[in-house]
Amino acid sequence: MLACNLCGSTKLIDYVDFGKYRLQKCSQCGLLFTDQTSLDTNSLYSKDYFDGVHGNFFADCKVGYEARLDTSKKLQNFKQVLLQIKKMKASGKFMDIGCATGVFLDMAKKEGYDVVGVDISEFACSYATENFGIETKKGKLEDLHLPDKSFDIITMWDVVEHVPDPHTFLHEVYRILKDDGLIFILTVNDSSLMGWIANGIYRGTFKLVPQFTRMIHPIHHNYHFKQKHLKQYLDMAGFQIAWKQKSEMPVENIEGGKFIKGTAQILYAVSELSNLQHEIRVIAKKK
Repeated sequence: MLACNLCGSTKLIDYVDFGKYRLQKCSQCGLLFTDQTSLDTNSLYSKDYFDGVHGNFFADCKVGYEARLDTSKKLQNFKQVLLQIKKMKASGKFMDIGCATGVFLDMAKKEGYDVVGVDISEFACSYATENFGIETKKGKLEDLHLPDKSFDIITMWDVVEHVPDPHTFLHEVYRILKDDGLIFILTVNDSSLMGWIANGIYRGTFKLVPQFTRMIHPIHHNYHFKQKHLKQYLDMAGFQIAWKQKSEMPVENIEGGKFIKGTAQILYAVSELSNLQHEIRVIAKKK
């Protein structure tokens, strides 16, 4: 029987069916998640994921990224987070889970960290190794059997919402992190202005206009956390939040034309004023 990964409740609500996948909502804790039983996850992260389906999202994360450091909001976000991490831990063994093409790790390597990447995509691992000389490990973290307490810093950009089982995943992160280590997570915030508007359109049109809800809840995301859900997951895995910040995906990385991007810019301005941004960034340490 399908159950909520966070609280274990089997009291679920059929939230929305997109055909290729459907969303469930826990009536007890409110967590929204994808019914993964019908998904072929092995085919989701091929070369086309990086160069086709989400080519716009990864456009600045390729060879020659240095030339775009001053103009790319995505790369500036990398720099900002690295600066925050460096304030808290200036050196050490540094792992990026979901390392994609390896650009963030290349930036960390240039700051003096000893870096390694993990990704389930063969294309991503090969790209990072061949173009940036980064050691990579292909596969799910839980299957790699890495040594206990072997990393000082573990980062996860847009990763925890993709994993099949956040509990198991975060407990494995805890196991391989040193006692004085830290983790960084960026993930979605379902309690956001963008989410409320998209879901309001869907419900307000009697489920006839699902496009905006599908954009907010794409097929690649297994979980759609509110801030309270992420905090609860971290707490149950043995972590406490040391730093947090809300943010938005850079407008230039949004999939869509001028109308979509222009609308997003307006909504971003409102969400910043109301503190309802669609992303959460946290740095956490062991309790």
